[in-house]
Amino acid sequence: MTFQNLTRALFCLFGSLWFSAGSAQITPGQLQQYIQDPDSLNRLNLKMPVQVRNFYQSNGYRFFWSFDSNKNGMADFLHELEKGKYLGLDEKEYGYTEWQNRLKDLPVTAGPKNPLETELRLTDAALHFYRDLAYGNTGNPVSYNGLNHLMNCIDIPVMLAESLNTHTLDQLISRLLAPLPETGIISNRIRWYQSRLTDTAFKENRLLNTKANDSNRTFVNRLYQLGIIDSIPKDSPDSLTKKMIRAAQRSFDLPEDGIFRKNLLNELNVPISSRLRQLEYAINLYRWLNCILRSRSVIVVNIPAAKLTVYRNSYPVLGMNVIVGKRTTPTPTLASTVREVVLYPYWHVPRSIATKEMLPILKRNPGYINSGNFQVMDRSGRVVNPYSVDWNSLTKDNFPYLIRQSTGCDNSLGLLKLDFENPFGVYLHDTPGKSLFKKNKRFFSHGCMRMQDPMALGHLVLRNNPGAIDTLEQRGCLRNPSPIVIPADDPMPVIVWYNLVGINDKGSIIFYEDVYGKLSGKRK
Repeated sequence: MTFQNLTRALFCLFGSLWFSAGSAQITPGQLQQYIQDPDSLNRLNLKMPVQVRNFYQSNGYRFFWSFDSNKNGMADFLHELEKGKYLGLDEKEYGYTEWQNRLKDLPVTAGPKNPLETELRLTDAALHFYRDLAYGNTGNPVSYNGLNHLMNCIDIPVMLAESLNTHTLDQLISRLLAPLPETGIISNRIRWYQSRLTDTAFKENRLLNTKANDSNRTFVNRLYQLGIIDSIPKDSPDSLTKKMIRAAQRSFDLPEDGIFRKNLLNELNVPISSRLRQLEYAINLYRWLNCILRSRSVIVVNIPAAKLTVYRNSYPVLGMNVIVGKRTTPTPTLASTVREVVLYPYWHVPRSIATKEMLPILKRNPGYINSGNFQVMDRSGRVVNPYSVDWNSLTKDNFPYLIRQSTGCDNSLGLLKLDFENPFGVYLHDTPGKSLFKKNKRFFSHGCMRMQDPMALGHLVLRNNPGAIDTLEQRGCLRNPSPIVIPADDPMPVIVWYNLVGINDKGSIIFYEDVYGKLSGKRK
């Protein structure tokens, strides 16, 4: 055994004895030696060992928590952890109970509760907690992330050290939270549901039928429990009842006709605990945007809402309805960057659509190609006469052609397409079928996202070239024009996520249907 290894072994063996006589005998050098020994940190099972090591290296290996003089620092952190439940975080994830017990035991003495281990584990918990506050706890919430999105726009270790040094830990949460208005609104609803669930007199009001009148107080009480109304009226005349039904329908993205139907009944009977988990997941999703939003405008498509929002400086500047994938052909979640705008785009029909949907039609009627303004192309890119093809001999396994729809107003992509890299072959585009945007549920596509107002988004992406979109709108429908590809002035990130919670233009919470059955009250 080398002298270095012998020294390390003796340090690991007698380390706890060195610190058992009280924290006053611990020196920065001893803390440094402990941190630099990998076996010592491994025994502690830290969540963020690298960050803990860097934290103390940057602060001269001084102690922050464990001395008697800093007992208030531990108490302050416990108080901050208690706020986590109103911010979509579970204090138990950060050792809340353990720190409660440790605080009672200070000054800490020997054994596994020696002050050095307490110091490091508490710093680890604090870095973990404040990281989740800043960036969310969802991990990577998309199936494809092409942004190289690193959560490093905030120097949490530096801010934690400053807050401890200046005794301003109570201000750190507000400094770290994402400035999005959605996070504050969702946090208030979380607080409301937490207060209901922790009330010893709370009893979940389950509705048994769609009766909503002055005699059905369960309906009114349920709206109050869910935060849809602020107070319980003494009586509910028909006019007020209809108003409350519309408010409830609005809260679940249902048509606001004032008629109490089974779909509303089902939404009202979802347990508050499930709604709370949806809110917790949603607020952490918005935190995941924190660093992306600080640097540029961002396009966010929420699949369950079938809506698109553009944020600039953390505030929405454009919103519109979109049409997204059917249950059988769902829109994938992703993060990428819009790098070009295509005016008068071709539609290259995906192979799955060409073989499953178009081939059966072509076997009956090859003229479908010409009537739909399509072209059949071989592997060399040459146009093939559809009447020269033996369609009946083809299957999905031996289909050798590419089918392309020519440009123009009858093109399925309309007049404009926003292109971004992704492995799914999806994009944002215009559409000639405008009537579907009026529908409350807009799940009709094969996975791509059709925009209600593509020109408005085109103007934002090409903000230094407004004439391109203006000219497109002026020229309008042309027969088979050549596609025009224009690089984005400022490549704009696009996030397509699956979030069951949204905020309407009046600042109210909306719960969306779990149309793909992905979450249903469960934290992802």
